[in-house]
Amino acid sequence: MIKKFNKVMLIYGGISSEREISIISAKEISKSLKRSEYDIIEIDANESLKKEIEVHSPDVIFNALHGTWGEDGKVQKIIESTGVPYTNSGINASEIAMDKYESAKKFMKNNIAYPITKLLSFEELDENISLKYPYVLKPRSEGSSVGVAIISNYDDKKKYIMDNLNRKEVLMQEFIDGLEVQVAVIGDNKTGSIEIIPKNKFYDYESKYFDDGKTKHIIPPRISDDKILYVEELGMRAHKILGCKGISRSDFILDKKTNTFFILELNTQPGMTPTSLVPEIAHSKGINFDKLVNWIINDASTNR
Repeated sequence: MIKKFNKVMLIYGGISSEREISIISAKEISKSLKRSEYDIIEIDANESLKKEIEVHSPDVIFNALHGTWGEDGKVQKIIESTGVPYTNSGINASEIAMDKYESAKKFMKNNIAYPITKLLSFEELDENISLKYPYVLKPRSEGSSVGVAIISNYDDKKKYIMDNLNRKEVLMQEFIDGLEVQVAVIGDNKTGSIEIIPKNKFYDYESKYFDDGKTKHIIPPRISDDKILYVEELGMRAHKILGCKGISRSDFILDKKTNTFFILELNTQPGMTPTSLVPEIAHSKGINFDKLVNWIINDASTNR
């Protein structure tokens, strides 16, 4: 196993709503780093991160944070100010991928289908009926399907409003009914895909991380070889359109009505938990977890 770096700072936890998932991801990454005999420094990251980096002087930083602050460009700015190489996407790609409204504009400009979506303030949401039921409500900038719900009636909408009073704005999105396919990208030339049959209405936070095996993962997806090649090409295009580095995961729906793949979002910090999709897809391509972790570290650089 080729090792470009030795002293690895693994940053995890953080201050987002996805802190719990980051901790789970970091445990698996830490085990892998130890198996590969890296010198590891584990940091539960917060606003003092820059000081921690300066004190420990790592060769490389493995970013295992999820959600806001950890994958929206803010932590990336802190790391880049230190000059230490780090994993996955840089500032610009992280910022725009986390912002589903802005990333949607780029996808559509480059002919990747995206559901009809409206950006609304919460005040507008209480009155807005511009899309027919069912539709989807989701935060503009969150990951792991936090705050995402399918709204089938007025009561669903009222409950969503009461459960999300801290939000200032929300995306109201056309509901696309169809097969869920996730595409993993590893670098600039490797892709793979997986079909998801979630235990809930869609692949939500619970299905992703706490489903007790009830969500089905199917490799390869139960679609034609041509469609697999096409959706994986879409995932690679999305990765490059946003300027991503390292690994990413794009979420697609194959619309039952139109037979069109719609992209829902791109994640620049995919989970690395026991049920996470990128490690599972990588394994199907002959890349085990330790090889994947080592590849991610070797791919790290500055100014990503």
